[in-house]
Amino acid sequence: MMGYGKLFLLLLLSSYTLALASRFRTYKKYVYQYTTESRNGMVGTANLKNGPKVSCQVEIEVPQTCRFVMHTRDCALSEVSAMDPQGQPVYSQARGFAAFQAAMEKNPLKFTVEEITVVQLYPETDEPVNILNIKRGIVSALMVPVIEDETQSFMNTVHGQCLTDYLVHARKDIATDVTLSRDLSQCDQFYSRELVNSPLALLQKLHRPMSKLITSTQDCNYKFENKGKHITAAICTEKHIYLPFSHEDNGISSVVTQDVIFKSSKRINNKVFEVNPSQSKPLHFEDPEDKAPVQTKDTVLSSLQELVTLAGTDQSRKRASLFHKFVSSLRVLRNETLNQALTEMLDMSGWLTWQALLQCGTTECSSAMLQAIRTNDGLSPGVDALVYGLSLQPHPDATRVRDMLSMAQYKQSRAIMYALANTVKKFHKADVSPVVKDVSKFFETLLNDCSGEILDEDALADHEDMSFLVLRVVAVMGQAMQAANPSLISSILRCAKKTDIPLSNQKAAIQAFRLMDINDEVRNIFMEVYEDAQSPVEKRVAAYLMLMKSPDHALVTNILNNLENVRDKQLKSFVVSHLKNIHKSGETQMYQSRKDIELVLADTNTLVDGMSSHYKIDSALGSIQSNIIFNATDALPKEMMLETTLKVFDYNYDIFEVGVEGTGFEPTIDALFGEQGFFPDSISKVMYWAGDKANILREVLEKVVPEKDRTKRQVPENLLKYIANSAQKLMDDVHVSPAPETIAYLRLLGAEIGYMKTNDMRNMAQTLSMYYHVFMRELPVKAFFALTSSTENEIFAHYIFMENAFSLSTASGFPLKFSIAGVIAPGAKGGFTHSPAKTMTDLSFMPSVGLEFITQMGVHIPDYLEAGLEMHSQLYSESSLNAKVTLSRNQMRLSIPAPRSNTQLFSISNEMLSVSCGQTEKVPSLMEDRIDSTDCQPLLSGLNICTIVRYSNATSIDQTSYYPLNGESS
Repeated sequence: MMGYGKLFLLLLLSSYTLALASRFRTYKKYVYQYTTESRNGMVGTANLKNGPKVSCQVEIEVPQTCRFVMHTRDCALSEVSAMDPQGQPVYSQARGFAAFQAAMEKNPLKFTVEEITVVQLYPETDEPVNILNIKRGIVSALMVPVIEDETQSFMNTVHGQCLTDYLVHARKDIATDVTLSRDLSQCDQFYSRELVNSPLALLQKLHRPMSKLITSTQDCNYKFENKGKHITAAICTEKHIYLPFSHEDNGISSVVTQDVIFKSSKRINNKVFEVNPSQSKPLHFEDPEDKAPVQTKDTVLSSLQELVTLAGTDQSRKRASLFHKFVSSLRVLRNETLNQALTEMLDMSGWLTWQALLQCGTTECSSAMLQAIRTNDGLSPGVDALVYGLSLQPHPDATRVRDMLSMAQYKQSRAIMYALANTVKKFHKADVSPVVKDVSKFFETLLNDCSGEILDEDALADHEDMSFLVLRVVAVMGQAMQAANPSLISSILRCAKKTDIPLSNQKAAIQAFRLMDINDEVRNIFMEVYEDAQSPVEKRVAAYLMLMKSPDHALVTNILNNLENVRDKQLKSFVVSHLKNIHKSGETQMYQSRKDIELVLADTNTLVDGMSSHYKIDSALGSIQSNIIFNATDALPKEMMLETTLKVFDYNYDIFEVGVEGTGFEPTIDALFGEQGFFPDSISKVMYWAGDKANILREVLEKVVPEKDRTKRQVPENLLKYIANSAQKLMDDVHVSPAPETIAYLRLLGAEIGYMKTNDMRNMAQTLSMYYHVFMRELPVKAFFALTSSTENEIFAHYIFMENAFSLSTASGFPLKFSIAGVIAPGAKGGFTHSPAKTMTDLSFMPSVGLEFITQMGVHIPDYLEAGLEMHSQLYSESSLNAKVTLSRNQMRLSIPAPRSNTQLFSISNEMLSVSCGQTEKVPSLMEDRIDSTDCQPLLSGLNICTIVRYSNATSIDQTSYYPLNGESS
């Protein structure tokens, strides 16, 4: 029975393939007139619609069975410009008409159809994504199988695999009139595709649940020629309705239609169909780049100018909407256009420009910020923090990597270098891009094999610090650097073998391979370092840990065989403890070596206690491990590391790792607690001087200095003078000894956040002092003088606290764009002036806040035509307090004048805007009836507050509160 089932399935799929082939017969060309349009609108708004319309002559050639070549000719692009008296749209030619026509006609589209659900496209390499999507919509409309007795099946469309219902209205030899219906939410490639959001928004990444608020359905009617079986006419209607603003399936919506009409067919002689299989693409919709059709700086500059001119006016309620418009106009600009406008924007208002750039979120805005930083130096720590913050944005592209590289070439601070590394790590995939190669060459030049003929000591120290930084940063993006530049890897290996550079640099060179593949060359060099008895134990341990990152049986056997020859007890203790923990963990790659480990470690149980060790605790949820490394001369550990790992579904995820490495503490420790140190010598004198009253001191001293050494000390006659001399000796010893150095680092989720040295702490103190001077002294003084110089001071902030934007595919191949944003714009006007001669102070303070929610929805064509609807819902509040304070010898008088005109306190408004033909217009309402009400209530003696509410359907609500009285109240 199973064999018969497979045979039936094969015959079924073959019948679908033959059915599609019968629609378009081999060695023939079919000519169709294809038209698709989108109408964005809302019921109750004067029946206004907008949207694009495309019409083309489509030619389908069939040179081989199930192999097709499609040509699109005489394409026209138009958009709705007005509505006629009957409520029908009037179209006008779009501004990008000629460019669109050329792009559609430039390349034919080859595609194949295998079975009913496999359609592969073979576009030319220079085909833009937005043009290819339109051609996908045409192919999707034409690919209809012969309908048999089934009522449902899966079909390959521009939305992916869709479950489709069939309804046959007429049948002759074949079904000649068929209706297809789809719920697009059931298509596997119909999902929300995230668009640019503000990286600073609190509420974001909600595009998936918000897309569920849009219902999307499609109905198509096909008519077929009974003899030729080809399509004679087809019309598809696709509806996308936003439910929150809808009633009974009416409201904000986008309706997409496709109209296909058969013109002619004829035989062809072409039988060639050559494609490159590596260039194949699926039929479903692909995300296009969303930029403005006309690249000009005028729009963004005019938006900024409108914001700037609001100062000193009573139009502050427009701030939130204008700021969102300003940010939106930045997002649709390409690099060259935005860079041209940047200087003028900063000159016009640097405060507003930086607020917008920080909340823009596009790669182009990031480039503009880095350009502004390079041209206008500010406080270095602030610049470093900004650049590092930009590196945390997800999904970087080649442009952002190039910008970060330019920034690192301009300034090699630690934060900027780590920012570059983080960006490269997120960007790098399997293939090495040219910009990653440029990054690797930049780091190779800086590293210079950790060497250089530098005679000046300060310059040498700087070079060593730079080499250490490069090695730490390369470790963050190890796989990318290893794939891009083998020469850089060889340079790092030479650094690892050096002995005339700081030990920290030698270890950093070894640890740079923690995210790289350990090949035979690297393994052999690390084995040489591990076996080098002249190398410090810290370096040998680092090499050992890199070797054990990907161990095999031969490596473990080699280490076990040479364990008896290891003379350094600290190293041997660490290796033994590490191997024991591996043995306990039962790691699969160590299974072959388990018995060898058991035999070698049988007699080494006592080597771990009190010496260098590796500790590990395993559990079902993960593990915690730590390294503590000593050397043979000191009792203080040289390195300490703590790492936690979370285990989920048999995968280990690094949660965090913190490590501390220290050098140079020995002279200080010896001066304090050594044989002739301050504390053992001085305390022993005090103890014998105090006799039996110093039992606690005796116990402490017993742990610090052995009894045999303490008994030799004699109590001097002048004990206080002796202790003072000992203290002076301590200060001298500490002063002449080299300053201790400590390196601490932190890694979160496998990525190194950074490291800090002892001298960084000194620099941090200087930086904090500088910030204290700037922010606590200079700026307050400037702000005070500005505040007291005029009562017309004004400051406003603008914050996009919520933003979620996404796109959905449509049958036409045009994207449906939806976004909802929340913008708050708090601010205040005012200040005070003081006249010592008149002993009078004038005070004015008027706070205001605007809160606006902006919903946008519409089908448009990226790079060619903008269209859609906008709903602006605003809450605005402001108040004014104009006080006059008069000071005399023994009196103070406060007078508050009442407003002399209507003063708005609170308002609510809602309006609909239409975006079409490059303009934004307010949508008029069909409902002319209005409800007005006025309610006045006493607020203070002689002062009333009145509220006026104006309402006209869902598209226009306005509520205003104001003070209507004149006079003065004291």
